[in-house]
Order: sequence, then C-alpha cells, then structure tokens
Amino acid sequence: MTQLLFGGVLGAAAFRNSLGRRAVAAGGLIATLPDLDVFAGLFGQQSVVDTWQDHRAISHSFPATLVYGAAVGWMIWKAERLRSKPPNRSALGPDDSRYRRSNWMWLGALCAVTHPLIDLFTAYGTQLLAPFSTVRFAINAMPIIDPVYSLPLLAVFLFALVNRRLAGAAQRAAQLALVYIFLYTTMAWGIGLHLEQRARGELAAASPDATGARISAYPVIFQPWWRRIVADLPDAILVGFISPFADKPIAWQRFPRLAPSPALDAARASYEAKVFTWFSGDHLHWTVKPGLPTIVEARDYRYGMPGDSILGFWGLRFRIDAEGRLLGEPERLSERPAFTRTGLAEVWNGMLGR
Repeated sequence: MTQLLFGGVLGAAAFRNSLGRRAVAAGGLIATLPDLDVFAGLFGQQSVVDTWQDHRAISHSFPATLVYGAAVGWMIWKAERLRSKPPNRSALGPDDSRYRRSNWMWLGALCAVTHPLIDLFTAYGTQLLAPFSTVRFAINAMPIIDPVYSLPLLAVFLFALVNRRLAGAAQRAAQLALVYIFLYTTMAWGIGLHLEQRARGELAAASPDATGARISAYPVIFQPWWRRIVADLPDAILVGFISPFADKPIAWQRFPRLAPSPALDAARASYEAKVFTWFSGDHLHWTVKPGLPTIVEARDYRYGMPGDSILGFWGLRFRIDAEGRLLGEPERLSERPAFTRTGLAEVWNGMLGR
C-alpha cells in the first residue's frame, strides 16, 4: 500500500499538470508492480525457502524496474493514442506525441524504481543489482508499516486523484509530500545511527571486550523511534530495546552462540540453511534441543518483540537423526505476536521510553 501511495504522489508531483489525473492512478499501479513476485511461489515452488529467494529479487532491482517501468509507460502512451486524443488538451499541456510518450516513459521508470528505493530503507533486504549481483541491501531506517509515513501520502494521493480542476494545487501538494517523506526518512535513518552509537558506547563501557561488536538498531513496527538493538559478539548475541526519549541504560538479554556439533553442522550444511543465512545476512541465532530426533532451530533476529518472539518472528526447524542426517525438509517457524491492544500499548510505551 505504501508503494502504491508513493508512486501515485510522485506521479502527481511530476506529471499531474502534463498528463492529468491518469498520472496519479498509473503512478500508483506501476509502483506496485515489483511485488507481483509474490506470485512466483505459486509456480514451481519446491522448498520452504523459495519465497525468500523469489521476493525482492530481480523485480525489485534498479536496472529491471527502470526498464520495465519505462516499458509500461510506453504501453500506456500507446493505448492512449489508439483510444483517442487526450481530453482537455489545454490542461494537459502540448499535444505532441513525442512529448507525451517521453512523459509516460519517465513516469513509468521513476514510479517503478521508487518501490525498491522505499524497500531499501527497511531491514528485510532487497537485491538492488539483480541479475548482476545477489547481494541484499538494507538500511535499518524504517519499519515495514508506519502510519505517520503513509497517512499524509494517502491524503495527498486522494486529493490529486479526485480533484479535477486544481491540477496546480494537487501537484504542489504532492511535491510538498515528497519533501516531507524525504525529511522523515532522513530523520528515521539518523535516529537509528544515533541509537547504534549510544548502544555502542554503553556496551563498550560495560564490557571493553565488546568494543568492536557489530551493533544494529532495528525499527519496531509502526514507528521509527523505539528500536530493537542487537549486538553481535563472538560467543553470544545481546538484544535490548532503546528509545531516544529516555536515557535509561539498555537492559540487555544475552543469548549464547552454540559450539559446533554434528546436529548443528548437519542443519547448517543444508540447502535451506544456506539460503536462510544469505537471506538474513547471517543474522541467525541457532538452538539445539537434544533428543531423538534432535531438533535444531534457526531464527532471524533482525525482527522481534519482547517476550516469546525476542529472537525473531520467523525461522526454520530441522530434525536430525542419530546419524547426523536430516529427516525430511525443514519446517517454517512463525512466532509473530498477535496484533492486540496490549501490543500497541507496548509499542507506545517503548517509544516513550517508559
């Protein structure tokens, strides 16, 4: 939804005067095209990790979005020509075929590329250079859902789409909305960097051996202020929560890393574990539950909330026999907490540092 709104607002900001209200609707629809890759799993999916490989892959890369976005813009222009001449010619600008074709192709390319650009600022990871590279790029600035980000876009999108006469006002409102999004995203990015530096200082003061630890500040859902801090140490990961509105020390929870074992080695050597490691950027925490079969679990600790999901919302569960062999395909774990009023209150209180 956010991508649709952003694409529509961009269409209004740059092309509302020249292409009319169609630019708003088309910009929104084109900006959603990269997420059609979610349907790739319906065809030929063979493993529980195929979705992680298919989503935010080539359909989300900068080269691909620019090319197919421009192609979709060209098709809209072609359909427009075949249907009829543009209505209300004086409001839409010069009735020149090459002028309109150029505008539609630019609209398509720019609106399509906004989708991976927005995704870049979340922790999930996006293959921006596919098919030339499988590296997943991620900036831990924004949560997946943020009403303060999306609701202004929704208001401007509807104004630009519904308003027939005030094309200039709609375009200016859209331009202001884009400035707001730029400033808000920059602020969120800065908050993350500031809290990472603060956590690094606290950790170094408490444990000089942790001075060089990798520290990441992941946004918790619905807002960019309350952050989940993860410190990667050689023998453990530390997880805590922090807000810029409170100066109390971070209450770290420590989760030891496992020593190598036949069961752990067997799970890590599997195709699914290698894909999961790549998908998460090696932000995995492993646990082993002894028994027959031995249960080995891996969780992606980039996402999580206090309580049962603190080590991650999703993961994989492997079953290993006495000979150190995998028993069938691993099982997907989902430990996302339920959406409740209590959970919303927890986010609110965490944001305020209570």
